[in-house]
Amino acid sequence: MAPLRAPVRLERPRLLAALASPASLVALLGPDGAGATTLLRQFAEGRDDVTWVGDGRIPDAVSRTLVIDDGDSLAPDAWERVRQLRATRPDLVVRLAVRSARAVPLAWDVEWVRDLGFTLDETIAYVAARGSHLEPRAVHVAAGGLPAAVVAVVEANVIDPEAVQIVLARLAPHPLPRAVAALAVPEFLTPALVAQLGGDDGIVEQAERAGHGEWRTDDGTLIFALTAPIRAATLVTTPLPAEEQRAIHHRAARALLREGSGLGAVVEGSAAGALDIVDAALRRDGLKLLWGNGARIAAALRPIPLLQLRRWPIIALAQALILNARRQHMVRAAELMGVALLGVQTGQSEPADRALLRVVESVARRLTGVGDRGVRAARMAARTLDDLSAADLEQLHGLRGDLHAHAAISLLYGGDDGAASDQFEQALATATRPSVELLAYGGLALIHAKAGEVPAAQTWVAQALARPWPDDILDEYQGSMLRIAESRLALERGDTAAAEAAVATIWPIIDTIEHWPALGAARAWADISAGRPAEGVERLRSLRSRRGKRMSSGSPASRMLDATESALALAAGDLASARRLASRSSDLPDVMIAAARVAVFDRQHERALRLLNAAAARTPRQRTETAALEAILLERLGRTAEARTLARHAGVLARTYGLRTPFLVLPAEEHDLFSGEVDDLPAPITVAGVAPQLTVRESIVARHLVDTANVEEIAARLHVSVNTVKSQRRSLYRKLGASSREEAIAAALAYGLLTGADPTRAITAVEASAATDATTKRAP
Repeated sequence: MAPLRAPVRLERPRLLAALASPASLVALLGPDGAGATTLLRQFAEGRDDVTWVGDGRIPDAVSRTLVIDDGDSLAPDAWERVRQLRATRPDLVVRLAVRSARAVPLAWDVEWVRDLGFTLDETIAYVAARGSHLEPRAVHVAAGGLPAAVVAVVEANVIDPEAVQIVLARLAPHPLPRAVAALAVPEFLTPALVAQLGGDDGIVEQAERAGHGEWRTDDGTLIFALTAPIRAATLVTTPLPAEEQRAIHHRAARALLREGSGLGAVVEGSAAGALDIVDAALRRDGLKLLWGNGARIAAALRPIPLLQLRRWPIIALAQALILNARRQHMVRAAELMGVALLGVQTGQSEPADRALLRVVESVARRLTGVGDRGVRAARMAARTLDDLSAADLEQLHGLRGDLHAHAAISLLYGGDDGAASDQFEQALATATRPSVELLAYGGLALIHAKAGEVPAAQTWVAQALARPWPDDILDEYQGSMLRIAESRLALERGDTAAAEAAVATIWPIIDTIEHWPALGAARAWADISAGRPAEGVERLRSLRSRRGKRMSSGSPASRMLDATESALALAAGDLASARRLASRSSDLPDVMIAAARVAVFDRQHERALRLLNAAAARTPRQRTETAALEAILLERLGRTAEARTLARHAGVLARTYGLRTPFLVLPAEEHDLFSGEVDDLPAPITVAGVAPQLTVRESIVARHLVDTANVEEIAARLHVSVNTVKSQRRSLYRKLGASSREEAIAAALAYGLLTGADPTRAITAVEASAATDATTKRAP
């Protein structure tokens, strides 16, 4: 086997940033092999004010930064010396590493840095940097994310389970005692489970102090995880039969489920083949288990045969959702979602189960693009949830918020904002976890922001941001709708930089989240506001090419993206591309209004009015856009007083609801209509160099106008009636935005529509007509 390249050092900015905190005392907390010493050395590099302590002895004189490696070895008098230094040196910065939180004096104010293990992304980066061909996810799971274990497995370049166990065992100073070898079988332990498996009260405390494991929190349940090397060393020294290990996993799964550890129940239940326990954990704890634990759960569920999952649609959906977020596994995700849908058809008949399975169906259809993308199933789930008795609701435990939230998302992308809003409000009322609350707040804020109800949207955003959120959900899937709403609200107040900043926080995950259409649209409008529409067009088209392959061209989300792309094209001066937005009878009002906007730019006034009437505008944004476009059309038709009235109405709506974006993409010619009516009116849009679409007859009339202004003469040449020529001339003038022959000829010449006519004669005709008009005006 080819040797690996020279060792590499992995930069870990998230942990170095925590060490760079302004707090005077920061402690790294993790077991042996977590890389705390390496992190302290990286922190100390390049600093000339560091005193390094690695032997437990604190010197009398220290620099401004005191770094203590292996704080567990400090005796009480050494801790007293540190206390005195901190008391006499207010500027002293202390950074230390400990295996147990008990090592630090209880009364001290410490900023703890936990979770020192490699994330999956860090493991992937390390495997790639070493030039290894090992599968990074398999390495990560086998090593439990422990940095020293990851390095050892990659250096050994093996992934066979038995070989990996031997490699990991060599890292451990010693195994667990033979009498408690069973503790090395489960990945997760609780004090009660330790007692069931033959351990005493002090064994976990001893393991933590020795650096053999660490405490974690699983949805409020304290669980203890022995390091992968300790578990491996124990099972190598004291082998346990496979059947006995399976029984221990089963026992652990039941205990962890009972104590509230959903992740532990899923992992141990999968190892035991106890899919009923896995199903129960997912039903109870919902999709929250997938956020932050996706890689571990996917690895646990992977060995389950596909056909077996037909009996367990919840498990199939959970695995599908994890894999759907990884582009390289989307085919497998689609298979699993299909299995989940099949399983739903044979689901149990209990009311609570029906509600749950309807949401499973809705999510699966939404993410695979099957049928109506889950709208009907979401409506059925909402009705079922509303009709559940108190006893039935109790069966769902803390899952109600998840069910309402995911029904809401299906309804939102199905174009039913009203029903989606109702479900988000119910999700907020029944949520038992921050992640679901954040989803609900974001969904409500986004719905109101889309509708142009800015004050209401701002209220929801303010309520959401008034409370702290864990960093691992605010800028991830759960917080994405809130960030999109923030971006849209920033544009309404004219703050393009803030709009772009809100989008930027979640743009890195756009290739994995289902909210990519809304995020892409928010970025597009920010590009328009920033004066970069051409870049925006390319960005949106690239996004749709990557993510839109499974999206039906007639779905509401796809049609809204068509509308957004047309607005970008107009703002970029590309009327030809904007014209691709052809209206359909099934379109939502926003899409019809977008098509009407294109018709206004294209000077197809009758079509624009038809589309605006058919749109039946209801929301503040729709009403404002409709009023503005109708004002422009009336102005062009010479009905100035009515145009001014509608322009004032558009201004009233804009001021009432705090709207600015309905005026971002409007023709320059009528821009003055809204001056004084709209605060902070955006700069006008000029579409140049794109010819209106003329009929064959209109083109012929345009060429004949170059030779003569006499309608009778043109009618005789064409062998048609005078009224026919007059009608064609009116249509021609309207499309060219002209009110006279010379304006029509000048516009047609500029657009390159006078093919077959002598350009010199055309220019002469315009100049002659203008000269005649000037002479007439000077005549007494």
